[in-house]
Amino acid sequence: MKTWVAACVAIAALVAFDQGAKAWVRAAIPPNEFTALIPGLIDLTHVENPGVSFSFLGTVAAQVRIPVLVGVTVLTIAVLLFYWVRKRSAMDGWMHAGMVMVLAGAVGNLIDRFVHGTVTDYLHFRVGSHSFFVNNAADIFISLGVVAFAISVYGPRPAED
Repeated sequence: MKTWVAACVAIAALVAFDQGAKAWVRAAIPPNEFTALIPGLIDLTHVENPGVSFSFLGTVAAQVRIPVLVGVTVLTIAVLLFYWVRKRSAMDGWMHAGMVMVLAGAVGNLIDRFVHGTVTDYLHFRVGSHSFFVNNAADIFISLGVVAFAISVYGPRPAED
């Protein structure tokens, strides 16, 4: 039970961090204004992304896009939770950490879509003048969660006696 309590606390803390950062960005930074955090690599900005990664589906009408993206996200969260509950005893620490991070990221972006109709992105990654993407803490949590999943699946296994 302690593991579930710790996981829920971790998810709540990550979602709170994500939502706090997005609220600050919406309140403090005008849309599409850029400030260098690490010159030539990362800028702080304020972009409202109506779609998903790389603004995919961003041009679909809001009355279709929002219910579809909210529905798919809720379904994804439900499937991950179901899988986690059923398979938790067979999971290693990396898999548990991955679940915490992916779920926190999914919930963070779900809240944005449900409340605002868009996801607030604020970290613009680039190399020199080549722009790559703008994302947020929730996106980073999801990416780190996927890395944790990969380590769990493809990483070294303990030697059997």
